[in-house]
Amino acid sequence: MTDADPTKLFHCVGVRIYLLSAINFGLRLVVFVFGERKVKKKALILIAALICLAGSCGFDSGKHITLTLWCANMDKEMIAMMSDEFLAAHPAVAEIIIEVCEDDKTRERFEENPPAAADVICIPHDQLGALVAQDRLAEISGGKYLAMINKNTSPSVYAGQIGGIQYGFPSSFETHMLFYDKSILSDSAVQNLESILSGVAPINGYQFAMDFANAYFTANWFFTYGCKLFGDSGEDSAFCDFNSPGGVAAMTYLIEHREYFGNLSEEAAIALFKEHRLGAYICGPWQAAAITEALQGNYGCARLPGVDGKDMKSFAGFKLYCINAAGKNKHAAMDLAAWLTKPDNQKTRFLMRNLIPVASSLVRDADVAVSATAQAVIAQRPYAIAMPSIPEMSNFWEPTGAFTLACYEGEIALAELPAKLNALISAIKGVDNSQ
Repeated sequence: MTDADPTKLFHCVGVRIYLLSAINFGLRLVVFVFGERKVKKKALILIAALICLAGSCGFDSGKHITLTLWCANMDKEMIAMMSDEFLAAHPAVAEIIIEVCEDDKTRERFEENPPAAADVICIPHDQLGALVAQDRLAEISGGKYLAMINKNTSPSVYAGQIGGIQYGFPSSFETHMLFYDKSILSDSAVQNLESILSGVAPINGYQFAMDFANAYFTANWFFTYGCKLFGDSGEDSAFCDFNSPGGVAAMTYLIEHREYFGNLSEEAAIALFKEHRLGAYICGPWQAAAITEALQGNYGCARLPGVDGKDMKSFAGFKLYCINAAGKNKHAAMDLAAWLTKPDNQKTRFLMRNLIPVASSLVRDADVAVSATAQAVIAQRPYAIAMPSIPEMSNFWEPTGAFTLACYEGEIALAELPAKLNALISAIKGVDNSQ
């Protein structure tokens, strides 16, 4: 069933009335010529009316529905395959238009032109709160959809909710992991950062690197030293203690060891891995295939290394497929989102992209169990902290990434840390201290 277009409905009613009038006139003519005995007038009128209504004047099972879908470039081939399978199983939908929109840019692109946003979008769950607050997403209702969603793990289901209302179909779990070159580092050496750094760095390369401008990764330092973002629940917008003694200690460690670190994007890290000029790199499972290809038989992966005697923490995230509240075919869009996130397609997503499934039926899947990449992510899971999804989360990324990059580049002295961290917290809370 699709959402009715009032203009189309009005037109359709008019056409139906015209057809019924024409049929009625024809039947009266037949009766006049042949007589009532030969013509069951009332029966024929009823049959004619039913035929006209069945034609539905454009409500012909909705076979002209076109849906639009946003997905990341790395997922486009996979999503195209799943969409083709959906079309074959759902003749009511004529076409799915797939457009590239990187997950971390979805909310921003949505806000640039809401009427042009896709019917189905894929987002990291931290964007959920801001989109819901602006009434951009449709509530997922209907027993069949909720029953399917509830077949996933509880944390993934909860990640798609705001205030107990479901807005997202969960598709995968992700957190950070350590990739390493086994020709440079041993399996035992990668258990803590200090042992990684104790080795001799490759010529024109690094023993260890990460993207110090990306707060998705650099928040790890604060969490490792006990800091909390938006409180224990992740829903207290007034609480952020990055300026605590733990936060100062975390940034002190970064500043004091920065000369041993490399600051690399994912693409740059893969290039150095290929040339064996990088020992270890923090990233996520989405790059496992590319790094495996780069390192070949020297591919290694593990949970994040210990730091300063502490287990390194990380963000935990869930990818959600959500429905545009302004879409004209929301039920068809929900069918598509449900299809893309069903267990079979979660398994496909894992086999093609190393994205960890959240379907309860796949928790003990044999392919997941034998995957070194999956097991590294699963080993990190106890140390992963769910990304908050309240609207204020949108204030976190840019200032935090800029702050950790400044620490890495030596632009912030140790003595300045307390004051700079206070300013960072104000930025995260959206407080303007310029006046």
